Amino acid sequence: MKVRNLYSLREDLNRAAVVVLWIPLLFWIPLGCVVFRVNGLPPKFSVQVSEARSPEAPRAAVPADPVSTTTTSTAFNITLHAVNRRPADRCYRQGEAVVLYSGLTVAWGRTPRFCVGAMHTRDVTVVAWADDGVQLPTLLRDQMAVERRAGSVELDVDLRLFRSDDGSARPTWMRCKVTTGGPKQMDGVPCTVFALQNWASDVAPSWMQ
Repeated sequence: MKVRNLYSLREDLNRAAVVVLWIPLLFWIPLGCVVFRVNGLPPKFSVQVSEARSPEAPRAAVPADPVSTTTTSTAFNITLHAVNRRPADRCYRQGEAVVLYSGLTVAWGRTPRFCVGAMHTRDVTVVAWADDGVQLPTLLRDQMAVERRAGSVELDVDLRLFRSDDGSARPTWMRCKVTTGGPKQMDGVPCTVFALQNWASDVAPSWMQ
């Protein structure tokens, strides 16, 4: 009888321990969901890029030395697709957009001031170009020309935006890997965003978004 009572006591203690462990989880998980829903998730960005002018037409004769540089004219139309998942407007003042090929800058431009309404989306047009051309090594210029004739050029687009709706001017950096030509995604290519934000949003369920 004593052994049976001891065994029953251990079972009761184990059940009590499980209950004690689950009570905080049952409280904090719903609270976290409410906080996410009230404060909203951080914004998301994606881009679409198209060439506005041929990047293969040099302004100067191609030098014989393959490692020397050639002046190349480049211009790109960038469409920034911004998604505001917060219950308040989000505004940005003028920022910067840089287009890179093989790690070298081939075009740059200014982003306009814009606001995205609460729980809304907006497309922002940015034009990036090089007024005086870009000094590219001949090998890279030829490689870019070959890719363009094949119908697609792989580029990196770096953007930097500054908050203006709260007066903080906090920066948001993002890098987007894009390919010109070929099939286009409806909202563009998703960007990797580096900013003060809640990284748990990357694994948040769709109903919270």
